Amino acid sequence: MQVSGELLLQLGALLATLAVLGGVARRFALSPIPVYLVAGLCLGKGGLLPVAAAGEFITTGAPIGIVLLLLTLGCEFSAAEFASSMRRHLPSAGVDIVLNAAPGAVAGWLLGLNGVAVLCLAGVTYISSSGVIARLLGDLRRLGNLETPSVLSVLVLEDFAMAAYLPLFAVLASGGGYLQALGGMAVAVCALLVAFAASFRWGHHVGRLVEHTDSEQLLLRVLGGTLLVAALAESLHASAAVGAFLVGLTLTG
Repeated sequence: MQVSGELLLQLGALLATLAVLGGVARRFALSPIPVYLVAGLCLGKGGLLPVAAAGEFITTGAPIGIVLLLLTLGCEFSAAEFASSMRRHLPSAGVDIVLNAAPGAVAGWLLGLNGVAVLCLAGVTYISSSGVIARLLGDLRRLGNLETPSVLSVLVLEDFAMAAYLPLFAVLASGGGYLQALGGMAVAVCALLVAFAASFRWGHHVGRLVEHTDSEQLLLRVLGGTLLVAALAESLHASAAVGAFLVGLTLTG
């Protein structure tokens, strides 16, 4: 297969530019994440510089990068510790919903939008980016801090909430009824709860399945399994990143 020279040129120039910007940010003891986000806004559709040749590669590679980032983050914690942390932080998740969803709902109400549009704005202001938060925890060297499991617990509970929110919003936005929306919510949440419970109950068996003395075999098994679980989580209207995070927890036991 012949590789386009334009693709290599654009991708190489982009990576070199990000390396320089990230180095400057770190010189000032800052996380490079905001710099990367601003650079992304300046490129591609609607930006200052088009990257047509590299656009498809970036679009495909970006979600895979987030999945791998959350996989490695999940490997930093034990399953038992994280399950205990999630149970303790259910009240925190409730506060998270109120503080983050309320501004969007109030803004929609003040703008005179209908109920579905208000629900949409509440979801926009409520949800957080798993990838950005995970990267910031690493950049700020807080993975070993006592509060990090609490942050990740709330983040995972957010994605549980979105597993209920997305089917509800999709049905209502397409003109469906509330009973149909509630049915979709129940299926998505139950499937996610079963997957979550199974990862903690039988996770040690998964570790034995992927274990191998050959590093190549180990890499292929872990990567293939992670992408499959991430795809399953995405199909259940949960975050693919949280699916990868659960795989990381499962592998460490």
